[in-house]
Amino acid sequence: MKNIFTLTFSIAFAYFLTGFFSNSLLAIDGYAVASWPPSGIALASFLLCGKRATFGILLGALLTNLLHLDQVVDILHWQVFLQALIVSLGAVLQAWVGCYLIVKIIKAPLDLSSLKHSIQSLIVAGPICCVISASIGTSLLVFNHVIPMHDAFDNFIAWWIGDSIGVLIFTPLILAAFNYAQMRHRLQVILPSLLIYIVISISFYAAASVKRDKEIQKQEAKIAEIKLEISHKLDEITSHLTLLSTFFASSDEVSYGEFERFTSKQLNYSPEVLAFDWVPNILLADVEHHQDKVRQQGMHNYYIKEKPQQYWQGVTKREGYYPILYVNPIAGNEEVIGFDLASNSQRRSALMMSKELNELVISEPVKLIQTKNDDSGVLFFFPVFGDLQTQGDFRGFVVAVVSLARLAEALQFNHHSQISSHFYDVTEADARQLIYRTSRTDIELLSEYQLTIGKRVWQVQLFEPKAQMSWLLYWLAQILGMLFVWLLITFLISVTGTNIQIREQVAQQTRILRQEKQKADKASQTKSQFLANMSHEVRTPINGIKGLHYLALQQQDWQQARGYIEQADGALSVLLRVLNDVLDFSKMEAGKLDLMQEPIALNKLIDELVNLVQFEVDMKSLQLIVDLENNVELQLDSDPIRLKQVLLNLLNNAIKFTATGAITLKVWQQQDSVYFSVSDTGIGISETAQQQLFQPFAQADSSTSRQFGGTGLGLSICKKLVELMGGAISLVSKEGVGSTFTFTLPRISPLARAEQLEPQFNDIDTSTLSLANFKILLVEDNPLNQHVATAILKTKGCVADVANDGFEAIEKVSAARYDLVLMDIQMPNMDGLQATKVIRYELFMHELPIIALSANAHDDDVKKALAVGMDGYLTKPIDAEKLFKTVWHYLHKDVSQQ
Repeated sequence: MKNIFTLTFSIAFAYFLTGFFSNSLLAIDGYAVASWPPSGIALASFLLCGKRATFGILLGALLTNLLHLDQVVDILHWQVFLQALIVSLGAVLQAWVGCYLIVKIIKAPLDLSSLKHSIQSLIVAGPICCVISASIGTSLLVFNHVIPMHDAFDNFIAWWIGDSIGVLIFTPLILAAFNYAQMRHRLQVILPSLLIYIVISISFYAAASVKRDKEIQKQEAKIAEIKLEISHKLDEITSHLTLLSTFFASSDEVSYGEFERFTSKQLNYSPEVLAFDWVPNILLADVEHHQDKVRQQGMHNYYIKEKPQQYWQGVTKREGYYPILYVNPIAGNEEVIGFDLASNSQRRSALMMSKELNELVISEPVKLIQTKNDDSGVLFFFPVFGDLQTQGDFRGFVVAVVSLARLAEALQFNHHSQISSHFYDVTEADARQLIYRTSRTDIELLSEYQLTIGKRVWQVQLFEPKAQMSWLLYWLAQILGMLFVWLLITFLISVTGTNIQIREQVAQQTRILRQEKQKADKASQTKSQFLANMSHEVRTPINGIKGLHYLALQQQDWQQARGYIEQADGALSVLLRVLNDVLDFSKMEAGKLDLMQEPIALNKLIDELVNLVQFEVDMKSLQLIVDLENNVELQLDSDPIRLKQVLLNLLNNAIKFTATGAITLKVWQQQDSVYFSVSDTGIGISETAQQQLFQPFAQADSSTSRQFGGTGLGLSICKKLVELMGGAISLVSKEGVGSTFTFTLPRISPLARAEQLEPQFNDIDTSTLSLANFKILLVEDNPLNQHVATAILKTKGCVADVANDGFEAIEKVSAARYDLVLMDIQMPNMDGLQATKVIRYELFMHELPIIALSANAHDDDVKKALAVGMDGYLTKPIDAEKLFKTVWHYLHKDVSQQ
């Protein structure tokens, strides 16, 4: 629970903090922030923490959206809270969809080492997914009439760009902070990117601040100029009244014509003044005299009147009256002549204040009779005294009827034609009265201030058309700067990812090389041990052969010498077995050991094996037990030679490592498989040695001074042979108790069937065989081998001719007729294969039997020999019996064909 709380608080705090500073420092009028970091933080939180980040993102987004409220209590309005909640849910949904697409579709959410995956992830989660929040937010703003419909697209684009760049920049930065294992990789990406981001943000903030300051200065200058204009206009009206007052004060009698001429010029200068009035002071006792005098001057219907309701009537009885006597212009103002301005208590108070103070006093807002629309205006009162020094001889008031509508229009000249204004009378703090209000609606408040004039307090509100500041270039510059930050991050991630991959590859290759070196060292050590073992295994029989030959040569008794030679022949068999093991292993390693399946009578094969090992078993006084299943005739299809080789190797090993006890050979059939096991009561094998026993060159005891010999290839060859025949071999052993090797072969063999082979000449009796009547050519370069081969042939009455290389062989077969050629393969000047080609294809001796006689025992050598036209292939060392049978076969075959 503590971890969840910490995670939620951390995500919400990071979201709110970055959103607060972005709105405070980088937001511009009319546009969203060019880079909105919270969107990148939200996506990275989902990628790193999964669904556990949901509440933290929601809380941070909600706090950020509520930050724009004018008052804290607005949160109590459910409509406001619901709108903020929906926008916050849109931000959460956007981040979740981006995370889902990256994890499920791209499937490489944190793979910053791959530039391709990084860009794919950011494009999907940025420009593609960021339409979600922008669409939801813009729709709500339009629905709630926060922005007009025609601004919806611009708002959507600005919102979308801000979220997209926020994802492009801050998602990889946060992933780098938590994904890279090494601190230097984190710093390599984060520090330069944040530094450039901060520099660009500060630069933009500074430029925006300078622009705002300039705009504010321009606005303040404009406001000051407008204030000055208003003051100038009002002062101008006051000046007109002052001059008019002086005009009346300096004359005992002013006619209407003089009044008209004097005020006409003033009306031309000040269009906001609808009329100038002369209002004399008439005492109650002088009312009748005043009315008669005016009537005699031509205004026959003149009388002092008031309008308490909708109709004019004569004035009620008061101490004094202030009727309008002169008015200019007269047209449209006929009705107000004789109107007593003091009939209204508020105007009477203003008149008395003006008289007492001897200065300008204005009235409260009044409905103007002079306008058809009943517009509001104010009356400017200025007293007239005959004696200006003592303020005696009070004569009345000069009045200016001012239309605030015209005054506002008069302000709209020069370069401020777009300025509009509202005028309110706020002399009474609790009763604000409208003097004038503009009819324009596409305006916003520019400034407001209070103006004191004529003992009244006006509130002036100045408006100008709604117009955004020219922030577009600044906004585009900020976007370009943020895109540069993204490109920098992409480049740093690419470089860092490449470095990581290279380091990992180097580390991996180093590990591989180290492992290979260890393997090579181990293989070298193993092969060194093997070579030591081979040296021991080869030198041992050679030593025996050499020693026995020496003893045979020293003997005068032929029987004793014969015994030594027979023992040397046995040692030679051991040496050949070692060499055959090496040859078989090399064939298997090269994949060139061909096995063929034939029907095998297992009972007969077992009898042969028993006969082969019985002598050694008897020599060690061991018991050999053969356990065949129910003593029935067992049949198996496989390679008989290789099966016999495997069983013989296992039996020889069992005999070698068993000092006392018994050796058991068991054969049984189960379903479609035949099982073979060889058990002994010998020294057993440790568990450690068992793990490598079937490996080539491996032995339980690899020291050359061990008690038991061997090349270490036998069990490896057995395992490979069994697997080639389609089976498997296993071992159960306990040290000091004994071992059991078990292998199984399928009854239906996977091997290819053997073709019909040449007869093995086993029915030829060599005891009575004579080669005296046949002429044989021996082609051999080694003098010792020449001597051995000719001596062996001489035992059967054949005196063979000898050729030292292929050239001599060709000369001899061309000069004389031979019944058969024994051809060595490797010779100087011309080898046996080239010589055979010449004999077959240039001398056209296709009937002449040519038998290869070579130390090369690989199958490839046999195939090459047969391919050039040789009839047979015998390997060295020479087996006399096999040589006699093969020679006799081909000589007899040649004779029979003749």
